[in-house]
Amino acid sequence: APAGVRRTAEQVLIPAYWYSALFLYLWQVSVHSLVIALIGMAWLRRLGLPSGVARRQVLALVLVLPLFTAAVPGRAGTAFRGTTAWMDSHRFLSLPLGPGLHVYHLALVLAALVVALTVWQELLPVLRRRHRKADRPPPADLVDFARSLQGWKRCRVDLRPTDRVFVATGGWPPQPRLHLSLGALRELDEREMRAVIRHENAHWIGWRWTAAHLLFLARLIQILNPVALWAFREYIEELEIACDLSATEGRDPHPLARALFKIYRASYPGELSVRATMRRRVDVLTGRMETSDWQLPAPTLGAVVLTLLVLMPWIV
Repeated sequence: APAGVRRTAEQVLIPAYWYSALFLYLWQVSVHSLVIALIGMAWLRRLGLPSGVARRQVLALVLVLPLFTAAVPGRAGTAFRGTTAWMDSHRFLSLPLGPGLHVYHLALVLAALVVALTVWQELLPVLRRRHRKADRPPPADLVDFARSLQGWKRCRVDLRPTDRVFVATGGWPPQPRLHLSLGALRELDEREMRAVIRHENAHWIGWRWTAAHLLFLARLIQILNPVALWAFREYIEELEIACDLSATEGRDPHPLARALFKIYRASYPGELSVRATMRRRVDVLTGRMETSDWQLPAPTLGAVVLTLLVLMPWIV
């Protein structure tokens, strides 16, 4: 073929191949994530474990492991799907739902809804975030208190000019940032403010901060996958509970519980999902809900991961 025709074919076919391969990979991740999530939730239910470390381990497994099991090469061909694979999800997608409708139409609609929800609730707030500072510096006693906490000697404290009640952290080690709002200074008393700051500091103890951001990246790779959306939000809720317990260890938990009520009432009135999360955190703080620090034994966790790495590539 003439050189011009070959170049045109390459410009069209090569990108189309990679787009198709990317879509197939994302679909494989979604299928594997669903299967692993069902296995993980059944496992936790059988063990009867409450909120705690083991749940976070399983949720992290649901988010991370499908990225690797779906990447095993040599499984995209019709020969593998038709003769070797244990389950062919393509056949399920082609099942009819009605005149001119198939399961894959429903899957596309669900994927679009998950993408829209992710962009609206997770990405746009980050892009819209403004880092304006208030005209006055933050209180010196709160700055000194924050820098006295573990790993926060170089912490920067910023005061935000908004009436919203929030205390949040940002940045990366070794220089985290603590963001306080004027509304928080007005609504929270000293004990409540210090309890919330200890909670934010707890996010930086160990690998919590780094692990949460790495799992968020894994979740974005699975942006089409509703299971990943559920698993990541469940993980973050478990992480918040762990940080609550770390911040109140050996202390009165009621100041932090009162602060949570004030933050919810000022910033999230009527949001049922936030209300349910807040209620669960308060129940844990006040001892009305059980938690567990038990971890899955390393040999058990390793055996489960190895088994899934061997078995999952046969599901396409």
